[in-house]
Amino acid sequence: MDLYTPEQMESSEPQGFHAVMRFLRVVSRHRMVLIGCIAAGALLGFVRFSRIPMQYDASTRLMVSQRASASANGNAAGNSSADLAGYRQLILSDQVLTDTVESLSKVPPELSGQTDRTLWPLSLRQMINVTIEAKDQTLEISCRSKDPAATVNVIRALTLSSHKFMDDYQKDISVELMKELEANRQSVQKKLIDKEHELLQARHDCGDITLSDGKEDSHPLSQRVSRLNGELTTVRSRRLELQATLASAQHLVSTNSDLTSALQKLGSIVGEKVIERVPGSGGTSYQTIDDLQNELKKQETELAAARPHFGSRHPDVIRLQTEILALRNQIVEAQTEMRRQISIGVREPQVGEWLMNTIQGELLATQQYEQSLEQEYLTVEKEALKLSDSLAAIQNAQREADTLRELHTSLLTRLNSINIDHTGGFRVATLSEPVLPRNASYPILSSILSMFCFIGTAIGLGIIYVIDLMDDRLRSPEEVREELGLSVLGVIRKLPEGEIGQTKVYIHGFPQTPHAECFRTLKTSIMLSPLESKCLAITSSEASEGKTTTTVNLAAAYAQTGIRTLLIDADMRRPGLSKLLEVRGHGGLSEILRADGNIPELCQERVVSTEVPLLDVLPCGPRHLNPGMLLSMPTLADILDWAVSEYDQVIVDCPPTLPVSDAAIVGRYVDGMLFLMNPDKTHRRSVIRAVHQLKAMGLKIVGIVANTSLSEEKNSYGYAYTYGYGYGGDYSYGHDEDHETAVDAEESFDVSEGIGKAA
Repeated sequence: MDLYTPEQMESSEPQGFHAVMRFLRVVSRHRMVLIGCIAAGALLGFVRFSRIPMQYDASTRLMVSQRASASANGNAAGNSSADLAGYRQLILSDQVLTDTVESLSKVPPELSGQTDRTLWPLSLRQMINVTIEAKDQTLEISCRSKDPAATVNVIRALTLSSHKFMDDYQKDISVELMKELEANRQSVQKKLIDKEHELLQARHDCGDITLSDGKEDSHPLSQRVSRLNGELTTVRSRRLELQATLASAQHLVSTNSDLTSALQKLGSIVGEKVIERVPGSGGTSYQTIDDLQNELKKQETELAAARPHFGSRHPDVIRLQTEILALRNQIVEAQTEMRRQISIGVREPQVGEWLMNTIQGELLATQQYEQSLEQEYLTVEKEALKLSDSLAAIQNAQREADTLRELHTSLLTRLNSINIDHTGGFRVATLSEPVLPRNASYPILSSILSMFCFIGTAIGLGIIYVIDLMDDRLRSPEEVREELGLSVLGVIRKLPEGEIGQTKVYIHGFPQTPHAECFRTLKTSIMLSPLESKCLAITSSEASEGKTTTTVNLAAAYAQTGIRTLLIDADMRRPGLSKLLEVRGHGGLSEILRADGNIPELCQERVVSTEVPLLDVLPCGPRHLNPGMLLSMPTLADILDWAVSEYDQVIVDCPPTLPVSDAAIVGRYVDGMLFLMNPDKTHRRSVIRAVHQLKAMGLKIVGIVANTSLSEEKNSYGYAYTYGYGYGGDYSYGHDEDHETAVDAEESFDVSEGIGKAA
């Protein structure tokens, strides 16, 4: 069987939501604490409200814009957020606030008794609030004071003081600005005159005082340099071509090869007419043939145009036909001669000598022309470089003069725009006048009560959280069901101290007591559970929770109803069941798990009958160093299969879940597990962790058994409990005699009159 199933990775509800719902249930349980904190907060709010002096508010709205003035950039400033922010700083300045207090006929209560003028701005700033509304381009000034009339008087005096301060300030600024601008204008004017004289002298020295565009290409010398450079480049190209042609011709002459290609190259360089001067040449060439063909086409076109008008016997038509025939004959003869020349080539010595002399003559003339051009170019280039420096100086001087001229014009414009009578600054329009307040604006009872009630709620929730941390118990079946998602199948009362030592199995020795009835009720709840319960394992979160005694009495309850029941002590670390029933020394489970024999025979030999009819027990057996490994052997499944086949009910007593993993190992082979908890000793977190650990392994939990402790007080759910903090004693391992002397008589049990509900 697999230890884990797909369901173990799924949660019925998110952990966060579960924690919130649990805390809400805790708050509901301690709701009186929360109500008391909220009531205390409300009371403190009323006290606070009664002790705060009443304050009144008045306000005004202003539309602020800046006049077109002589500013740093010479432009009129528009209505913007910067204007509003600047006017706000003006209103809150020390000078304006001091003038405001001096202009008041009656000072506000907040300023009464203050003789130090330096403290007036600070006190007034605490009363005044200036806010900017950028969307509407308005400024709102509000004043708060204990005297309603003082709020209106302060706002009006503040507005007038700011206007007066701005007018005086702007007049002084305008006069100073005019003086500064005039001084700058005179300085710029002097520099401009000097720079214009310098520019005229530079143009005169350059030799072209008509230049105005500042471009070097407009000067004749620059144009001459450009032409010489182009012509020199052309001559150099022609010289290189002639040198290459001369080398080719020398090679052809030396090898007595055809000179036609050299003649054609020479013609392309110096012109086609040079071919006509070739010795022994009839002047026949491709160009001659082309000319004849072009003339032939021309005559044919004229003939085609004349025929429709004159007829075929007209003298002009006959003349054209004769000329066309002659041209055709000449073309045929020229083509024949050309083919002949091509077939035999041009190889006459006199043609080669003429070709060499012609190329050398052309080359010599080209070289001489190139040298003269190069000398001329170098001379003109030097003059052009000097001219370039002069023109650059003229351009720089021209730019400086233009800049000075623009600056001078700008200064004149700014000087003309300054008007002392109507200076710059802010233009302010009052949109709403301050109104004398009738009702106090602060304190507001609802706001103070809301704040104190919120604080009281927070404190109350904190106190409830601390109470919940300190009282870490599961107090009722409902709380167990909400926390664990499992039903409480039974609640075990505390067994009487005088009756515990009189019998090994309490339900057998005292069958008619209400305490014994609790075990029968638990048996009935298990049988009515929808889960299969023929083979059950019983465990708890920690030790000393009354698990062993509950297991024995539950098994006896089954046996008393005629059901053959087998108890298996699987707690091989601290075998309380075997000690309680005094079956040590009879062998047991550990021997069978290690044996290789017949499982049914081995089990039958070690099963011990008890004083309760139909109730047998399989002891834990001798000590083993590693019980967890022993229980993990497959033999355990065979043992439980034998037990189920031989008995009607099988109950396995397992160790606690948190200290060791033995209970989880046994839980793989049983139909379900019964989880026992002691509300007086077991911590809530321990129970939740143990149950979630079993569920995560895919084990089925039938339900919860509550083993309560009796006290004089009862909780709101009707279940008795006592408060106890701290975990129980350590869970010991081994079979030392000192540990075995303490049996489950130390385990206390409580009883509730309620009956656990089936899952």
